[in-house]
Amino acid sequence: MKLFDQAQRRFLEEVKRKVPGNISLAEVIADDLNISNDSAYRRIRGDTQLTLEECLVLCNKYNVSIDSLFENSTNHIVFNYRAIHQDTFNFELYFKSILENLDTIKKFEKKEMIFAENDILPFHLFKFEGLAAFKLFFWMSNIHHFPQYENNSFDINNFSKELLGLAKQVWESYVSIPSIEIWSDENLNVTLRQIEFIYDCGKLESRDVALQLYEELKEVVLHIQKQAARGYKYLYGKENAIGDEKNFQLYYNEVTTMDTTVFIKMDDNRMVLLGHNVVDILTTSDPLFCKHTETILDNIIKNATLVSVVGEKVRKRFFLKLIDKIDQYIDRMRNK
Repeated sequence: MKLFDQAQRRFLEEVKRKVPGNISLAEVIADDLNISNDSAYRRIRGDTQLTLEECLVLCNKYNVSIDSLFENSTNHIVFNYRAIHQDTFNFELYFKSILENLDTIKKFEKKEMIFAENDILPFHLFKFEGLAAFKLFFWMSNIHHFPQYENNSFDINNFSKELLGLAKQVWESYVSIPSIEIWSDENLNVTLRQIEFIYDCGKLESRDVALQLYEELKEVVLHIQKQAARGYKYLYGKENAIGDEKNFQLYYNEVTTMDTTVFIKMDDNRMVLLGHNVVDILTTSDPLFCKHTETILDNIIKNATLVSVVGEKVRKRFFLKLIDKIDQYIDRMRNK
């Protein structure tokens, strides 16, 4: 087989991994490239070469790197990079792209997301406007140093209702996807310290704002505890399950501290998202990398303690420790 034919086959395999198993690849290509089904099949078989323009259309639509056309080394992994840049970043587009990704995952019959983080999963915070706005403020002011945030105090009114509504939609979309979360004793520390740091820097309007953020964080933890006890996720304030009634597993990991890693299963497809620079994201569907990541996560889960549904004693002790930690920060803030 010619070199380009091999590259085209690899490239279309990458595209196929992004398409739900119940949808024909030929139909997808025909629709995206505005060609006939027969022409699409000829490209899949390698009888007709993809043009550069066609490659770019598929790359943009399915977030596949064109590097995958040329690279076939087990020591070289191709990542897609979603970074935040001051000159081009837009909050609304950022959340809309996350929603599109979650909607794509939901189209698959069998799907699951596994999260291993050293911070609380931001999706959980997005259910509260105060915490959502605060997290966005901290990222933009202290990580990326956007002038409009860096030189101003935190004010929830600087974030539009539309934007905070999109953040909440992200959380609601996450709720409907089966997931496994691996928590440690460190998961709350980052957000707790961020609130205290911003207050100490004089960037909170008052102590009451900090206390309100801590109270919202406590509500987040209590809601997660209820979900863990039931074994399914549901919208805040609503006890009914959404979709699969066994769509949430929570593990307590006492030993290993993980980098931010998201492992996604979509039928037979696999994808890994890695956190970079706090909020930037690296994504790959490389089979070997995904397989290795899956193995490592499986090993960590085997050594962790399941605290959802079963393990009531461990679960209560774990969440009591988290609530006590929040209360300590609340008491310290009241005495500042």
